[in-house]
Amino acid sequence: MKIGILTFHRVYNYGAVIQAYCTQKILDELNIDNEIIDFSIKKQKDYTDLYSKRNGLKRFIKTLLLIPFHKERVSRKKKFDSFINSMKLSNKSYNKSEYLRETNKNYDCYLVGSDQVWNITKKAESSDAYFLDFADEDKRKISYASSIGVATYEDLVLKEKYLKQFDAISCRESGGAQILSDIVDYKVQTVLDPTLLVDKNILVKEIYKIENDPYILYYSLDGFDKRKNNLDILKALSEKFGYKVKFITPEWPYHEFGEDLRGVGPIEFLNLIQQAKIVCTNSFHGTALSIKLGVPFYVLESKNIKDERKRSILKQLELQDRIISSYKDIGNIDDYSINYNKVNIKLKELMKLSSIYLKKALDIVVEE
Repeated sequence: MKIGILTFHRVYNYGAVIQAYCTQKILDELNIDNEIIDFSIKKQKDYTDLYSKRNGLKRFIKTLLLIPFHKERVSRKKKFDSFINSMKLSNKSYNKSEYLRETNKNYDCYLVGSDQVWNITKKAESSDAYFLDFADEDKRKISYASSIGVATYEDLVLKEKYLKQFDAISCRESGGAQILSDIVDYKVQTVLDPTLLVDKNILVKEIYKIENDPYILYYSLDGFDKRKNNLDILKALSEKFGYKVKFITPEWPYHEFGEDLRGVGPIEFLNLIQQAKIVCTNSFHGTALSIKLGVPFYVLESKNIKDERKRSILKQLELQDRIISSYKDIGNIDDYSINYNKVNIKLKELMKLSSIYLKKALDIVVEE
């Protein structure tokens, strides 16, 4: 059996490329021949251009403001390209769903996931290709940890005919799994993101030791207009524990304090998480990779936010107390450490269930 993987792999987003890498490694460990289909729509490429001109005036103005950091951003792009091209990719690249029909001669099975491949509200990345609209009827079609993001039942029921053609569906979030269950009329399983399912050693072997003074790492994809509350939290944490703040914020890489890291590639990103004293983030993969690597972390966002991407895994691992909504919360923190012995027991159980789902979906005999 040869599997073609469809995911968000060719975007300059740390979580996206690392989860694609992990998905491939998981299949490699199962001794399954696989490659990532080198598919990305034109809107994706336009959105990730260094100086995008096709995604609105506001974004174009913002990218012009990033010109002083051009060399660092070019360096970052090269590191991403190198990491992406190190994966096993299809020989041919595709930018339209209909062109993918020719891949039916190459694969016995298609695997879709993880990341927000089914969040059709993300217009810059949404494509029916991720619902396998091009695949022949006789091909096995499975999804692994496909996230719907903030998409609703009303959004996704429009894709019902495609979803019902899948042989197996799983979702990264419990709420998303319920919405998909209501559409396909069977129970959709909640599974771990590939970054949490992969053997930890696969990630650790990519990490090299760098001598650093103790630091807090802040990773966020928010822009200038959403940053104030989190900066207040970071200042309070920095002052309380005496750690410098290092920022990875590609959407606005400039701050009045701490150190801005603008040329960071995926491997360096893993290093910086692994060696941080505390990771602060409002990113799903910033959260997931901190958990996988056993690093203390805080999720900086409102406790009332509707997006459950991070909430779902925090609930499963009983880590809901790692959410900070205001700098006032810092006064209640005396010890930022996490009992990862307890967390890893629960994580191991979830890894087993996710692995069983994947093996069954791939028609691999499972000894439970």
